[in-house]
Amino acid sequence: MTGKKPANEKLGVMTIGFSPVVREGLQAIMAKDENISVIGDARDGDEAVRNIKKAQDRGIVVNVVLTETRNGKVDGVQATRLVKDEFPEIAVLVLTESNNDSYVIDAIHAGAGGYIFLKDMTQEILLQSIHRVGEGIMQMKTELLHTAVENLIQNGRKTLAERTAEAAHLTEREVDVLRLMGNGDSNKVMAETLGITLDTVKKHVRNVIDKLQARSRTHAAIIAAQAGIVGNPIGHISLSQSETKPGIV
Repeated sequence: MTGKKPANEKLGVMTIGFSPVVREGLQAIMAKDENISVIGDARDGDEAVRNIKKAQDRGIVVNVVLTETRNGKVDGVQATRLVKDEFPEIAVLVLTESNNDSYVIDAIHAGAGGYIFLKDMTQEILLQSIHRVGEGIMQMKTELLHTAVENLIQNGRKTLAERTAEAAHLTEREVDVLRLMGNGDSNKVMAETLGITLDTVKKHVRNVIDKLQARSRTHAAIIAAQAGIVGNPIGHISLSQSETKPGIV
């Protein structure tokens, strides 16, 4: 009962660890979008996991989680990791006030699918970003992110030989899907490009992420770049976003 939303159903969103003022602001913005259903809030990652399970028991689907990197009380990176461990199909969108690129790296490794700076965020950017990560599209931009991803590619936690060995287990079709993931393509676009069904694309994406031991589509694209399967995904990430939305990261 988690992950990508079926057609004609609202996108279920849960928040984690925001201060009361920020949380209320976020929920007020999301309430304006008739295609988003605000599921609730959790104080930290552990409570989020419990709340998601309770939602499942009531037949409520959580598709996207919003959290911060670190705000003094809550470690959003750890919350991201806990959610992705239990519910790998749920997309995580990270909001932050920090300019520290190590947080970007940590968030990607934890499984975040998107990243927004609070100082640049508008209502439109927030809603657009939620929908994009809910569709499986990488939601990342800015020079800070470019630097962080380049560092990941050059200084991966595994050697190139290890990454290449992992990649060797991918089928030809899975490599095709991985390349399109590196372009920032949504599942729908990949299905149309490859001439296969949406369900088949979702299966391939899940297999790719599992085989590469990645925590998200973004992380899988970076691993693929480390292994030399695809080029640096940075340029593609920028192209997949609207150039008129400078706050999107």
